[in-house]
Amino acid sequence: MMDLRYLRFFIAVAEEMNFTRAAERLNTVQPSVSRQIHRLEEIVGTPLFRRERHKLDLTDAGRVFLKESKAVLDHVNRAIALARQSARPDAGQVAIGFVLGTESQLFPRLVPALRERFPAIELSYKALTEVEQIVALENGSINAAFTAGPINNPALVSEFVMHQKIVVVLPTNHPLARLKRIPVAKLAEFPLICPNPAMVPNYVSFVKGLAQAANVQFKTRFEHDNVLSALNSVSIGTGVCLIPDHQKSMLHSHLTSRLLDLDPQPSFDLLVAYRKDDKLPALACFLSVVREHMNKPFPALEDSKSGSHTKKDGAQSR
Repeated sequence: MMDLRYLRFFIAVAEEMNFTRAAERLNTVQPSVSRQIHRLEEIVGTPLFRRERHKLDLTDAGRVFLKESKAVLDHVNRAIALARQSARPDAGQVAIGFVLGTESQLFPRLVPALRERFPAIELSYKALTEVEQIVALENGSINAAFTAGPINNPALVSEFVMHQKIVVVLPTNHPLARLKRIPVAKLAEFPLICPNPAMVPNYVSFVKGLAQAANVQFKTRFEHDNVLSALNSVSIGTGVCLIPDHQKSMLHSHLTSRLLDLDPQPSFDLLVAYRKDDKLPALACFLSVVREHMNKPFPALEDSKSGSHTKKDGAQSR
């Protein structure tokens, strides 16, 4: 059975391409590193390094072995981390995916509450598109995703977080900026900057639904990757765009927003999704905080006339 130490020595030499530097990195001496690599090559049955005068390089076999060695150590380190987390339910790391622009509405409320109740839990964050979030959940690179629904994936569970009302963003000197509320038919007269449908299919489907309900067709001019690129395109006069109202804090001074002339105001759901088979105790702690604090109204989502908040939907498994 191969000692994991051989893999660590091999990776160090392969990354440093120098036995002396690898020895310093491993806090040992150069002859020891050379012996370990020689023994490893005997076990593998083929040279892993091509040794020339004053030059060291990986063989084809060495390049393959390097990739697999790193994967093995990654799996070992993950197994150790998961074992430690299982021994202490209120500890561990939860990786969260989110759509750029939603963080200002979610994390200022969730993170302080999580730190108060579960101070040993660490959070990491990744700004991803809808499609990227689903892929990241499937491959385990994130544990939870704040994304648009619906989510039709039997391996995932999703729960309602909040309704996202939609507003029109346009330059302050745009002809439609004179209106307090913009009819969808008027909006269709101008180029609409839309997201890439391959990356945010649910949101694009929602926007198309607005046009279909008004019996119009939007003039899509540009497909953007995230809300920042959309706002930049609006600011240079490329067109107008639709965004969730809580992203209005990202607007430049020469941009403004308007409601659509619809009652009720159109909105789409933001969900939190996670894998059914993810038994990470820290994830369960995180989700308990999400459920508790998403029950409370967000000021940006309160009805301007009544001051009441849209009632929270029940959790749903999709």
